[in-house]
Amino acid sequence: MATTSYLYHAMNLVGYVLRGTEYVNGWTYFEVERAAHKRTCRNCGAGWPHLTLEGQFERTFFGLPVGNRKQFVVLRGHRQECAICGATAREPIPFAEGSKRYLKTFGRFVVELCRLMPIKYVAWHLGVSWDLVKEIYEEHLQKRFAKRRLVRIRYIAVDEFATHKGQRYMTVVMDLETGAVLHAAEGRGAAALVPFLERLKRAHVPLKAVAMDMSEAYAKAVRQVFGDKVDIVHDPYHVVALANEAIDETRRDMVRELQGDERKALKGTRFLLLKGLENLKQSSLGRLAQLMEVNEPLYQGYLLKEELRTFWSLPDAGAGAAFLDDWTRQARATELKHFRRLADTLDSHRPGLLAYFRHRLSTGPLEGLNNKIKVLKRQAYGFRDMAFFKLRLYFIHEAACVLPG
Repeated sequence: MATTSYLYHAMNLVGYVLRGTEYVNGWTYFEVERAAHKRTCRNCGAGWPHLTLEGQFERTFFGLPVGNRKQFVVLRGHRQECAICGATAREPIPFAEGSKRYLKTFGRFVVELCRLMPIKYVAWHLGVSWDLVKEIYEEHLQKRFAKRRLVRIRYIAVDEFATHKGQRYMTVVMDLETGAVLHAAEGRGAAALVPFLERLKRAHVPLKAVAMDMSEAYAKAVRQVFGDKVDIVHDPYHVVALANEAIDETRRDMVRELQGDERKALKGTRFLLLKGLENLKQSSLGRLAQLMEVNEPLYQGYLLKEELRTFWSLPDAGAGAAFLDDWTRQARATELKHFRRLADTLDSHRPGLLAYFRHRLSTGPLEGLNNKIKVLKRQAYGFRDMAFFKLRLYFIHEAACVLPG
């Protein structure tokens, strides 16, 4: 009959016979029973001719909804005695797992919805509890994570992001070639990274380079585990951010020191100085020329900042080394203390800067992923279960951040 075909094709109830359909408060209940010729022993797998029915039981399962109408499958099951192995046990239930209260097809449907919307709205849409949806999705992610293998990992990026207010951070490692999160651990020091690096080493992965900011903690972790066999590549974004910080601090110092018209001339120049030269409008270029006339040291700092941005467009490490020599010499020749300090920083991280020309890596993809993590946290209104949060991070590159409209 048509309803039996529906249960077979839509809910994957293979080998079951429909005994009745009941409608209660707008919900649909399908009463099913195992077809006799499909019965098997739970213990040894013997077929129906060797089984004797001994008692009954009933279980109700969530089925796939139709629109906003819930559907349930009510199993009229039996205890079976096997003449082959002598065991007496309840019949096996292939369409559900263990003591779960939902069909396997329902679980797969929940997983698909969780890829598109927060758990709260999946639970509301299906009319089930938040805990049930979270349980289904978490179990799915755990199974997938258990199957992941660390192979063919050549380039990774390391960064941290804030999980809560109050200086609470999490370290994240991304595979730069696949975009997948490989590791997530609470903290922002070497202790959060070393266990994962040691795991990579034990797995004999062909790791060539690690992209990171100038954090000494992360660099120390890489050197501790891999020594000089793996290159550390300092990210262009973070180096330019240091240059922006130097020009901004220089401007602040001058605003505090100058008086009268000289101080007024610096008013409103913060974002002008932080912008790249190629992004300035014609009016802003005129303002920059005026700034050069009234405050040559600040304009000199701006030129140093802009010149440093060209470092990553150089052809090779030889040109990069010559550039660093010239740039640090110019910075130290000025009276700008923040740029002199930046020159010392660049010198101390020279190997990581020059390693860029061997691998051309950046933490840019990981920075973009951090924005996706923030969206995930906002949509979920925070995470109470950090283990589940980490599982979400491992597969966040597959998630779609969808908003209605």
